[in-house]
Amino acid sequence: MYVRKSLLLLSVVTVSLFSCQEKKPDFFEREAREYTEKHCPEQMDAFTRLDSLVFEKGSKGEIGTLNSYYTLTLTDAARAELMNRLGELGDLNMKTIRNSVILAKHKEAGVTFHYVYYDEATGEKIAEYRFTKKDYE
Repeated sequence: MYVRKSLLLLSVVTVSLFSCQEKKPDFFEREAREYTEKHCPEQMDAFTRLDSLVFEKGSKGEIGTLNSYYTLTLTDAARAELMNRLGELGDLNMKTIRNSVILAKHKEAGVTFHYVYYDEATGEKIAEYRFTKKDYE
């Protein structure tokens, strides 16, 4: 009798735990929103400010996209140099994704990473990068 009750209780607890688990897209969306509310805008370095993280749920079997929006504070000379080195900025973003422990759950789920950079002085979009699972695996 004790064993039956224990098994029944274990079954109920297990079902309850799994039914209450948050789906990955919902978790990623909540996580990005909470990070933005608590930390943004966040100065990343002398020139780069993270304005927000936004997770957009995917459709038709895609998990979704983590959008990172940045503002760059640049002198005219720094802007000109950056425009000549946009490929390096993209490579740096890719390297960050591949090496990030923090993004492990996102990578395992196949999240697309989208980076958008704006010029603080003009409000213009300077650069935009999108990396899918095929890119960072």
